[in-house]
Amino acid sequence: MSTPVTYRERLLDRYRLLYNWLPETDAVLDVGCGNGIYTQWLAKKCEKAVGVDHNEKNLRWAKDEFPHCEFVFSNGENLPFKDESFGAVMLTEVLEHTRDDRATLHEIARVTRSGGTLLLSTPHRGLFAGLDPDNTLNSLFAAISRLKIPKPGGGRFYQNFRFDWHRHYSENELRALLGEEWEVEEVAFGGFLLYPLLYGVENALDAFGKKRSYWQDYRVLRQLRGLDFDVSFGRWSYNIALRARRV
Repeated sequence: MSTPVTYRERLLDRYRLLYNWLPETDAVLDVGCGNGIYTQWLAKKCEKAVGVDHNEKNLRWAKDEFPHCEFVFSNGENLPFKDESFGAVMLTEVLEHTRDDRATLHEIARVTRSGGTLLLSTPHRGLFAGLDPDNTLNSLFAAISRLKIPKPGGGRFYQNFRFDWHRHYSENELRALLGEEWEVEEVAFGGFLLYPLLYGVENALDAFGKKRSYWQDYRVLRQLRGLDFDVSFGRWSYNIALRARRV
């Protein structure tokens, strides 16, 4: 079975960081799990790994490929689990896409046990936030798609773009959203100018590439981007991640 369209594979650097932070626990929840390619990793550190996503195609693929994990159709604002069901929750590049970020974090707090761990990453409101390739390219293609002109590939590549705008957060904004339900234990920054530029190249190859090549396997791009991600530029950085404890 072929892998469904997803951008979760692009998040290896961020997942690697959060996975290293993840404590061993009995149950972990991966909110916005996509096709489950990283949810399966979590099972190595816990007895039960559960992924939730609102994309049914991705979930069908995940259930077939990773039967040792559990996958549930849901969004982050209305999780179908009892209170204090999980010892840890992963929220990787998801918060910025939610309709109500505060409600999402409150709902995650509800299903996390006291003393449990939240691992969160988002785009940072750093120096080059305005170069966000998803925001710029999606806005551009949304405008082009409305024009009555012939489109490359018969418009095929437009399905790779969601045409929506996502947010960037500063550390202070995230702390304010977490409120009194969470105590921030660690914050990490990473990436600078190279990160959004290389991510944009990958977006462009996804959109316009006709045949998969070495570059379209993205190994080189992701390795270079990973090197940039591993360097902290503090408040100027393009990415932010944090670990918080449920109070």
